[in-house]
Amino acid sequence: MNIILPLKKLIKIIKWISIASLIGIVGGLSSVIMAIIIEYFPQKHNILLIPIVFFVAGLFVDHIYELKGSGIDRVLKALNTNEKLTWFRGVLKILLAGAVIAVGGSAGKEGPCVQSSASFADELYRLLKLKNRELVIITGIAGGLSGAFSAPLGTAILACEIIEHENFNYINLIPPIVSSVVGYLIFYTIMGRKHLFNLRLTYTITPHDFFLFIVGAFFCSLIAHIYIKTYKKISLTFDSFNLPYCIKTLIGGILVAVIAYFIPEIMGMGLELTKELFLVESFSLLFLIMLLVGKMLATSFTVGSGTPGGLVFPSMCIGAISGMIFGTLVGDCSAPYIVLGIATTLSATTNAPLGGAVLCTEIFGFDFAVPSSIGAVIGYQMTKFETIFKYIRF
Repeated sequence: MNIILPLKKLIKIIKWISIASLIGIVGGLSSVIMAIIIEYFPQKHNILLIPIVFFVAGLFVDHIYELKGSGIDRVLKALNTNEKLTWFRGVLKILLAGAVIAVGGSAGKEGPCVQSSASFADELYRLLKLKNRELVIITGIAGGLSGAFSAPLGTAILACEIIEHENFNYINLIPPIVSSVVGYLIFYTIMGRKHLFNLRLTYTITPHDFFLFIVGAFFCSLIAHIYIKTYKKISLTFDSFNLPYCIKTLIGGILVAVIAYFIPEIMGMGLELTKELFLVESFSLLFLIMLLVGKMLATSFTVGSGTPGGLVFPSMCIGAISGMIFGTLVGDCSAPYIVLGIATTLSATTNAPLGGAVLCTEIFGFDFAVPSSIGAVIGYQMTKFETIFKYIRF
């Protein structure tokens, strides 16, 4: 009996490590496919192609509803209503969303990667007759997020918090961490990208900064709240139209193209814009406000119209802009306020303060742990129970 019990535990550990590793491989490969499509698409950031690609994506949504909008929302809906997820549709969403982002749609790659990885996890759940579907789905979300963010620890925590919130059990963190690590290794090995942003940022905090971080977090929380309300209002408006999705996405594409004509910086995921905010010493306040409003509307018209894509990367970009605006207003070093804005908006839109704080610290370095933590906590408290995802349950 003394030998059998440890042996059963060992078998269980090996089983979950194997399952989580398989899911992580799919998550990493999903990120690789998305990155290749976005990087090598023949017509990148082509304003004229935006309505056309949006229309084609809408045609697919008309026939396969799971391709609509945010990938994380699709996974959450399937988990809440006990719907089946299929990997083929997850892969199809990657291909469509990759084209949408490449031509200039304001969406993120993390949502489609999550749907692909979580769909594969759900297929494994049914094939192997596993017992804990929620844990399997969380593991799938972690695998999809990790390759997209190149941050294995923060994305594992974020995946748990999105599903279980503050009640998540730390034991449930083990399979997502394995999946996250494997997803990161796959993406890094193939693409050679170790970090989301190749920036060497340093910063030394002072007691004066602590007070400004608190004020800045409230400021960025207010902008995050406006962003969430704007997205939901536009999304509900598109849902109320009694039209085929291809027409809805076409309308969304035309509106995004008009915004992009005047503010081309809003096109795509927002990663390059976020990186530029760190590198350029200053922008005019008017230009930053234009970027903020343009990115909010472009994201809402892209994903809110039903076009396949993710919401997290654009939300981080909006947070970066709001942090830059606050830094400009107080006339201080912008980098910590940009990180503060990202952490605040990420936590506010996902209701995941711990994941948001760890993720931003992992991406930007330990020097920025304080603004990351303050932003994540205040962003969570200020917008608690009000997230950008429709199917997050409380």
